Amino acid sequence: MGSLGNDDIEGNAAANTSSPPAFNIKRIAIIGAGPSGLAAAKHLLAEGFLSSQIDIYEQQAEVGGVWNYSAVTSHEQLRVPQTDAHAPLDTPIYPETSIEQEKEEYEDYVFDSDEEACTAPGSGACSLPPVSRKEKQAPFFPTPMYDYLHTNIPHTLMRYSDLGFTADGKGEGTHEDCEIFPSRQVVQEYLLRYARDVRHLVRFSTQVTNISLQTPSSDVLEGEKCRIHEKWTVRSTNLLTDVPRVENYDAVVVASGHYSAPYIPSVPEIETFAKEHPGIISHAKTYRAPSEFAGKRVVIVGSSASGLDIASQISAVCASPLIMSARSAIPDDQAAHIGVGDKVRVVGRIKRFLVDERGIEVFSTPGSPSAATEKIADVDAIVFCTGYLFTYPFLSPSSLPSSTPPLVSDGRRVHGVARHFIHTYHPTLVFPALPIKIIPFPLAEAQAAVFSRLWSNRLSLPSHEELQAWEREDEQGKGFEGERVVGEGKSFHVFPKGGDARYINALHDWALQADGKKRGKGKEPPFWGDEELWQRSIYAQAKMRFEKSGRKAKTLRELGFEHE
Repeated sequence: MGSLGNDDIEGNAAANTSSPPAFNIKRIAIIGAGPSGLAAAKHLLAEGFLSSQIDIYEQQAEVGGVWNYSAVTSHEQLRVPQTDAHAPLDTPIYPETSIEQEKEEYEDYVFDSDEEACTAPGSGACSLPPVSRKEKQAPFFPTPMYDYLHTNIPHTLMRYSDLGFTADGKGEGTHEDCEIFPSRQVVQEYLLRYARDVRHLVRFSTQVTNISLQTPSSDVLEGEKCRIHEKWTVRSTNLLTDVPRVENYDAVVVASGHYSAPYIPSVPEIETFAKEHPGIISHAKTYRAPSEFAGKRVVIVGSSASGLDIASQISAVCASPLIMSARSAIPDDQAAHIGVGDKVRVVGRIKRFLVDERGIEVFSTPGSPSAATEKIADVDAIVFCTGYLFTYPFLSPSSLPSSTPPLVSDGRRVHGVARHFIHTYHPTLVFPALPIKIIPFPLAEAQAAVFSRLWSNRLSLPSHEELQAWEREDEQGKGFEGERVVGEGKSFHVFPKGGDARYINALHDWALQADGKKRGKGKEPPFWGDEELWQRSIYAQAKMRFEKSGRKAKTLRELGFEHE
């Protein structure tokens, strides 16, 4: 596991008391009111930052991020293939009944201030400018949530450190009882409860359109103290009024998630196939229920968690067998669960699309070096469960100085970040929860515990050279998460098995180096002991038993798992 840059924790903590403050942060913007954005707000408040110093921008009308379900999917035509990480902003979808309504009570009234406008009945998001007197119904942005989704993680491990799904001896819970792998509805209700004490910071139905660095210089010497002086300009649009707004901040938390731009690989003839047979190719982001595939000949591309779950649902109603195209062999227990050999047939990756036959040519066996192929014709639906690209449409190449490397290239990773969240050139910019194959809520908490302490100057900021060295360590598989497949690209933010446990505990140790004599005590960062490490090691097996037993079990013990 990589070091913090100084293996002497006590010495590092002592150095904090005499090191000059790196930051003078008075205003912070958080982009997104999902799980990571909410955790960031709570840790910043606990660190001593005031509510008046923090604004949370959320384009939806409610908190929850990816867990904020909508039955309606995007009206826009899916781009096939979709490999461009420089996607445009998400397009808001307004309810069909939405009409502009006059606020008769304020028809001829001009507000004196934004604060007065915020208190007016029907003013909506608190960013409503004083001159606006018309307001639409709140739009929504479809997420990948589908109807019958349960988490892949037991709620006892998924939970935030200060709030449980149930009262399990570790504090308050949001539900009297719930399934050990809760439904999407329960998770959303949990997030609503978690957000209660930061909800007043959120500017709902407000889309960030551009973020740019206003002050190109970083280190500025003030007397004998070196501080980072960076100003970020955040441009946004109130989606209820279509009125733009511009504000400046000293730091930005980009917690917008990475489930927006679907990835559909470029395969020979796929573009022609999509044009000749519109509607056949789709992505997991638009999947909602298996009923739309009843009686159809279906191909699922990808065998990740979502691919397996969606395949198990569709295979119950589609023409048998459902075809699953996988790049590698599916573990026996998962294969048995989805009905491989009965309702599901597994083939290798797609070699090319067959336009005239309305089908695909595939390699016969997943992961096999054999060049043998077969053709599958008369396909009615092809669902790509191939993940998403990292994309930040509000952070264009012109948002940062030309000397700063672009944040994204092919969308497989975010460039210029140390320990997967701190920007190496501009440490007033952070990107929580980038890693994949992790337990997201506690990981976002652990990251927030560190950057909130850095920004309050209770932790010493590593030098630019140290941050860049950390990024190189991450690339080489020597970071906090432990050894992984070396190489830049897809594997960069993909943690190895158990990597999130090592990462969370390393951030915990780093956060606890903070100077206790300065402002704020901060929230206790999460730490995984024996119980959590055990749950992390068995939860995939437990989820299989949960599915087989009818999705009703309330505890791991009911599924036959007990920690000794």
